[in-house]
Amino acid sequence: MSRYVERMDNTARLLDAGRRLDALPRQDGAGSSEWTSIVIASGCSERFPGRPETATSTTVREHLVRDETNPSSIVSCILAARHNAKAVRPSLTSEVWEAINQTQSELKQHLHNEFDRKNLNAFLDWVQGRASLIVGAILGTMLRDDRYGFVQIGKWFERADATARLLDVKYHVLLPKVADVGGGFDYLQWLQILRAANSATAFRHVYGRSPDAEGVVDLLVLNAHSPRSLRTALDQLDVEMSALTKGNAGLQQALLGQIKAQSRAITQLSLEDIFTRGLHEWLTGFIFETNSLAGMTADAFGFGAPPVAEAS
Repeated sequence: MSRYVERMDNTARLLDAGRRLDALPRQDGAGSSEWTSIVIASGCSERFPGRPETATSTTVREHLVRDETNPSSIVSCILAARHNAKAVRPSLTSEVWEAINQTQSELKQHLHNEFDRKNLNAFLDWVQGRASLIVGAILGTMLRDDRYGFVQIGKWFERADATARLLDVKYHVLLPKVADVGGGFDYLQWLQILRAANSATAFRHVYGRSPDAEGVVDLLVLNAHSPRSLRTALDQLDVEMSALTKGNAGLQQALLGQIKAQSRAITQLSLEDIFTRGLHEWLTGFIFETNSLAGMTADAFGFGAPPVAEAS
């Protein structure tokens, strides 16, 4: 349930990044379209109707918003979150259940609209607002017991995956010529990525300069104070998994050891390490490793995990 709530929010963020990047001035010598980059980074290349290179704002929007055959579409995520919430209804507070149930009810009204630019912006804002409402209900009303721990683990696994995919959009987007790296167009692209991650203000507070590759990657990968960074996600997974597996032996303790190892590894990582390997290559490896740990977690505790999109 928790992963689907987080995924609907993050799919909206990817679409928001796509529309922001699509609005930027066109550059000569670019390698792929903004919408192709969103399809690839979302991990939906195999399910996308047609070749990703042919993606347009309309086809991507339909695939990532309305397509119920795509488990990462916003509609699929909302329906699955409610289905799973209903299955564990006695474990949820009434506030959490109502927030999720009402989200599905309101969804029907939104789907009657044609998603032109204005309606799409309003819809994406609504999705992110509903996700925040559900998370707020969880934080404000649920006991800090094992049920809450599983909700948090689902959220942090999904957020780690989504932040890595959002960063990877920049790799696939129409890149400027080498001479323009660090220039105005490069700055605008990084700014849109930050805005999609709700991190533009945080970037200004922490770094006090125009967005650039080093600063954005530091904030969204290595910064322990950023709520959307990969390090924060791994640190929180360590905390929650430690509480859930306390006193347990065998498979769950082995899993905790691997999560702790990945958490330690990212604390020892430097920007130079990431860029030496290649940002896209490092992110692809991170997505694969994190989703492998998520699958192992599902196996260790005996429950199924939602379908995971392929790494780009």
